[in-house]
Amino acid sequence: MKPSPFPLPLSNGDRRLSVTFLTPTRFTTKPQIGLPIVQEWQSLLRWLTWPSVAQTKQAHGAWCPAALEEGAVRGGRGAVSLLVADVDECGPTGIEHSARILARYAGAVIPTFNATPEKPKHRIVLLPDRAITPEEFPLAWSKMASTLEDGGVVVDRGCKNLNRLYFACVTPRSEAWMGARVLAGDALPVDAVLEVARHDIRADQAARRSRTASRPVRPSHRDGYIAGALARARETVLSASEGGRHDALLKEAFSLARLDVTERHIVDALLDAFVSVAGERRRREAERAIHDAVHARQGGAG
Repeated sequence: MKPSPFPLPLSNGDRRLSVTFLTPTRFTTKPQIGLPIVQEWQSLLRWLTWPSVAQTKQAHGAWCPAALEEGAVRGGRGAVSLLVADVDECGPTGIEHSARILARYAGAVIPTFNATPEKPKHRIVLLPDRAITPEEFPLAWSKMASTLEDGGVVVDRGCKNLNRLYFACVTPRSEAWMGARVLAGDALPVDAVLEVARHDIRADQAARRSRTASRPVRPSHRDGYIAGALARARETVLSASEGGRHDALLKEAFSLARLDVTERHIVDALLDAFVSVAGERRRREAERAIHDAVHARQGGAG
């Protein structure tokens, strides 16, 4: 098996990152409790890009790019050290394409267990220039995903939870390993990404206001205006495309929070709408998205 190209010295190589690791036993035990790990970026990157040979993808455990509190996966929160996304829908040049458009950043593009030459499924791992807070993560991840999609890389939107687990680097056969691509560019500028994401939300809100409001709302009309805003937000979530439902929910919750609508009212308006089209299995994801959007607004994201 050929090792992945590994540039030395690696930019940010001695930077220490906090992640959570689950051994195979910990992965299969309920509740899932991982081991907090602090590791230098260069060492962690080598582990992420150097596969073990095994018959199953879970044979060597899993990891989470966040420092989960007390290692608890279910509902887990903590500072996020890496932005990660899986690409399952791609053509034969998918890995090369992802590596090419991300060449200016630090990270890696890594074939996943079921990658084939015809459909080289892969994982994108990007190093941010600082840890990302749980409140910032939904905006940062969604902006990364939408930017990748603009570049022709369709990511799995199921990776948007900060407590998402990823299997260790495993290949079923040494001859099947397609080689990881190490990205030797600069760390992703978190503050700039967040500013662009917030600007996009503000621009979207401004466009919506220009279409729906011709004059300021009178205090006596506020209840009706809020009811209309809740109804429009609900319809937007219901009509969003499959790949855009999470982003639609996040933006609508953020927009409603700007109107000082309570989190409870936002949940009542949007949660069941999201679940009705996305499925019950995504209820917890929706609850967390609404909570994070409201608290991002309260933290000055507007």
